[in-house]
Parts: sequence; C-alpha cells; structure tokens
Amino acid sequence: VSAGPQLLAWSGWNGSEFTQQRVLLAPPTGFTGFNGIAFGYDGRLYAGIDTGENDHGPSNTPFARDVISMTPAGTAVRIVARGIRQPWQFAFAPGSSSPFVSDLSQDAGATNPPDFVMRISPGQNYGFPRCNGSAQSPCRSKRYTKPFLRLPAHTDPMGLAATASTLYIAEYGFAGGASTPPQVVGVTYNPKRSSARFSPSPMLTGFHAPVLALAINGGYMYVGDLAGNIRSEE
Repeated sequence: VSAGPQLLAWSGWNGSEFTQQRVLLAPPTGFTGFNGIAFGYDGRLYAGIDTGENDHGPSNTPFARDVISMTPAGTAVRIVARGIRQPWQFAFAPGSSSPFVSDLSQDAGATNPPDFVMRISPGQNYGFPRCNGSAQSPCRSKRYTKPFLRLPAHTDPMGLAATASTLYIAEYGFAGGASTPPQVVGVTYNPKRSSARFSPSPMLTGFHAPVLALAINGGYMYVGDLAGNIRSEE
C-alpha cells in the first residue's frame, strides 16, 4: 500500500484476511488525508478531509476543510460542504443522506473555541478559518451555515451514531474538566429542525478514551476505545 493518503476498498475476506484491495481515490500531491468515512442512504460514500499541519490559517491543499462524496467506485467526486476545520466522524440517521459530522476546533490562536456537530447538506459553507466560533462577529455572515450543535470548548466530539431522534456523541475532551469521565452522551433532536440545543444525557462511562468509533446495530451500541477495546452495550 502506498505511503501517501489513499481511500481503499478491501474485499475477499477468507476468515483471516482480505485477499483483494483497490484504490478508490488517490488525491493529488499536497492532499492532507482523510478522516471519517460513511455511506449515505443515497449510496454515495462521504468523507471528511483532514486539516493537516496548517491548523488555523488559509490552505490551498486539495479539498482542505471540505466534506466530499463519491460513488462506491471512487468516481464523480463532489464537494458537499466547505469551511469545516476538522470534519472528524460521520453518522447518518435512518433513511438520510444528510450526515451528522463532528468538528474539532482549533487550539492555536483562538480563545476557548467551541467544538461543533454539523448536519451537512450540499452547498453549505461553515466559514472556517474566518469563522472559528471564538469570535461571534465573523460568524454572523449570511454566507455561513450555522452548526447543528455548538459544544463547549474542548468537548472533543469524536464518534457519532444517530437514530431518527437521538444523536449519540463519544466525548474525549470532557468540557466539564478533569472530574468528568470519558463518556458517551445522547442528545435528543427534532429531525425537522436545522439545529438543536446541547443538553446531553450521559449514556455510557468507564472508558479510557472513546474516540475511535461509535455505532448502533440490532439494539446494541458499539464503542471503540483508544485503549484497544471495542465494547458493546445493550
């Protein structure tokens, strides 16, 4: 496998390994890398683009601070939304092709910038780096889409999972301070509204750092922990 950033598809599982792999997308020189990926109910594959080493300034690298989508074959690549510092992980509510995306804010050059969860739709622009949430005035422009959830600074929303009315968020930074344990919280939302209030209900605790993945299937919640474990809870 090339050392450069690529999006790969693996197949031919024989019980111990995948026997085939192909490159879906190998972006041009200067590309920073992919973060979370997920399939929408429109059959397209969605991906967030890493911010790279340029944490908070302008960037000319390909697809920087974008959410993109493509066919399962890696063709017909489209920019879905722009101006997102670090689109991290994705979750689709049942039947939806408008993903929830966790966004990690900058630390350098900003005062207690909040973290966010976006609800992505085609054509949106969230305004980063001009709008970083630390100062409100640049974010008031009508050109910029408001985030679905505005979270306290250093909440560090990581994995996401969604039902038709509840969004689950794996928190790593814990805005409540050192006394707040790593946890998964639930936030109730109205699917007809473009925003929600961050009023979290703790769901699961006892993690080292639930940052890797979060999923719901068959009545179970699966959580990837940085300690190297995957836990399932009913």
